[in-house]
Amino acid sequence: MKVRRITSFFLAFCFFSSASAVAQQPNPPSAGQANCGGVTCTQLSAHAEQIVEILGLKIQVERAMSLKEGRSAGSAMGAEELSLRQEISESVMAAAFDVDGVIAEIDQERARIIEVRAYLQGRRDHAVNLTNIAGLISGSGIGIAVNAMQFSSTTANTGNGIGVGSGIASTVLSVIGIRQQRGPARELGSAPNMLAIPFGRKPVLSSDYPEDVLTYLNSVAPGAPPDRGTRMQALIREWVELGRLDPPATPKGQKKIDLVTASLDPRKKLRIDDLTDRGMMLADVEGNVQLMKRDLAELMRAFRYQPQRQAP
Repeated sequence: MKVRRITSFFLAFCFFSSASAVAQQPNPPSAGQANCGGVTCTQLSAHAEQIVEILGLKIQVERAMSLKEGRSAGSAMGAEELSLRQEISESVMAAAFDVDGVIAEIDQERARIIEVRAYLQGRRDHAVNLTNIAGLISGSGIGIAVNAMQFSSTTANTGNGIGVGSGIASTVLSVIGIRQQRGPARELGSAPNMLAIPFGRKPVLSSDYPEDVLTYLNSVAPGAPPDRGTRMQALIREWVELGRLDPPATPKGQKKIDLVTASLDPRKKLRIDDLTDRGMMLADVEGNVQLMKRDLAELMRAFRYQPQRQAP
């Protein structure tokens, strides 16, 4: 009887010890979660992870997420977690300001491009209008005089000569009008050259890119095809395909790069088409730079405070 009691007590002790050990074991991470230092933490998106690498915040982010997942819902954050969150937030805010600075420089250059292009278009339209008027006079006006001379045999030969001259003049004016469609050329003047660094040219007037933004442009976008290259390489390939730029390795490509990166150089004169291509290239670069803010937002969203909801 005594042996039975001892055996029953021992079995009960083993049962409760096993149950306690199972209850203390952490739950395995579910889908969308990763293990951070022994506790589960929500995984970052691929874009946010790339931003963490660019900003050099990998250690801080992993530790902060570990502390976040380690405390119970609705509980106050400790001093270490608050310090890490502040460090991450300051880095993200500084990167966002860097993005805004690059966008401001690009917008300033594009405003100068619009101003110079409008001036050149005005001069082109004025010249084309004058050529059209001269063509109208040499064609229709002189043609009427030639026809009038045909009524008299004494003036017919003179009229024929004037008619031939009128035809030659009309042809010459048509050729001139076609050439005038390109418009005149002019230097851009005082403006940033935000395409200089991507093309390996010398930047002027605060056209430098902050290190984090330049690293972002020179990195491969998550999920992009392997042959696409970095964000900047993908843009250059697209410009070549659209005809905005000849292959950079060719002499024509190098000449075009000199034009779209020129600033404060009176020897580099741009035409309307060059200014249009330059403006479109800058718009593409600005679009990629702005996407960096989306990725910064994804990183901050992982640390957003979500208060515990009370059951109704």
